[in-house]
Amino acid sequence: MEKPAFNFTEPKKKKRKKETRVESGTSSPFPVPIETLTGRRNSDLQWSVYQGRLVGAFVIIESQNDMDAVYQMGFFGKGNLSWSAPEYNVAMEKDGRPRRKSSAETLLRALSKRRYLQHLEWKKCSEAQQTAGDVDLGEGLSSCSTESTVDSKLLASSPDSQRQQLVADDVRVTPSCDPLSGFIHEDKRGDSLVVEDSDDDDNGNLLSPHEKQDKIVGTIVFDPYPLKESLQLGLEEAFFLSYGLGCLVVSHKEQGPMNLMSMWSRFSEIDPNFVNRYIAYHNFRSKGWVVKSGIKYGVDFNLYKKGPPFYHSTYSVLVVAVDGKTGQETRSAFDWTSLCCLNRVTQQVSKELMICYVIKPKDSSDDDLRTPKCIPKFKVSEFIVGRWVSKKERENSEYLEMP
Repeated sequence: MEKPAFNFTEPKKKKRKKETRVESGTSSPFPVPIETLTGRRNSDLQWSVYQGRLVGAFVIIESQNDMDAVYQMGFFGKGNLSWSAPEYNVAMEKDGRPRRKSSAETLLRALSKRRYLQHLEWKKCSEAQQTAGDVDLGEGLSSCSTESTVDSKLLASSPDSQRQQLVADDVRVTPSCDPLSGFIHEDKRGDSLVVEDSDDDDNGNLLSPHEKQDKIVGTIVFDPYPLKESLQLGLEEAFFLSYGLGCLVVSHKEQGPMNLMSMWSRFSEIDPNFVNRYIAYHNFRSKGWVVKSGIKYGVDFNLYKKGPPFYHSTYSVLVVAVDGKTGQETRSAFDWTSLCCLNRVTQQVSKELMICYVIKPKDSSDDDLRTPKCIPKFKVSEFIVGRWVSKKERENSEYLEMP
């Protein structure tokens, strides 16, 4: 990989409150033992291997221990039920929420009333699928949520007997919930705390922090449809863990455990631009950057120093493929108007736009690109795009006095 001809900008640290404590939990920048950091010689006996499963365009890690290790050591992936770190499975302590009085002192997971009723509906759909046969869970939940909703106006105008029948047909009455009154029966042995919704259902306005604190008291119940979070890896992240670090085994429901060749071929079919994106990803990971998806800002990647909990992302990276023989871009990524718009958006969020040119080897054919052996032959060039501001340039320039 070619070294850039510029110095990287110093990242900006995140400002945090005094009571907020951020622990990296990283004994290593990667989820593998590194001899220079641990002081121990690497061997197969202490080498960790994690298990993943290819689902659609992502690789899913379901083991809680594997999730913690892969995310905490290198910040790979994101929780599919969380913003970033996989925290959904961990019941977090909040002021005003009761603690379970037991030796383990388990914390209760907070559910809004709306979420709890939705879980009841999903439970009904799941039971209907079991009786009807194997049905896709996503399609079943979607059809259930659209077809089984009772019109509130119809309920209000119906007699009590008809209202009872309508609700009985729509929602199965369980010991935990009365669908007519919305009253939730408490069960002290439950694992969840149902609290009021975060917004006012009458006018839709958001509640103030004081009102939210007043409504933190809730009802202890069992979650009727508990959700299990998994760690979601992008294709580039999964292949880097398998090829670059050798610590991830990816399985497919049809092929079983996949080797590097089958992963490279399969990932290239899923994403036609996978090869170029992976070359850029491998390049930045090798330089010590934490690389995360940049889809939020309209780019391919965001680069972090050390990790998202500590620094804001410094660069937004746009990957552009270049033919090594002709020097031309193999795909038109943008025009000048799009480039100016993207650069303006990047500056608004205090980042710099970087164009990463992935140069295809001159002597390589399409067949050569079908194997990961072509990775060392690629070259990478990085350029920073900035707005030219005349006033700023005049202030920074040195004026020559006329003799």
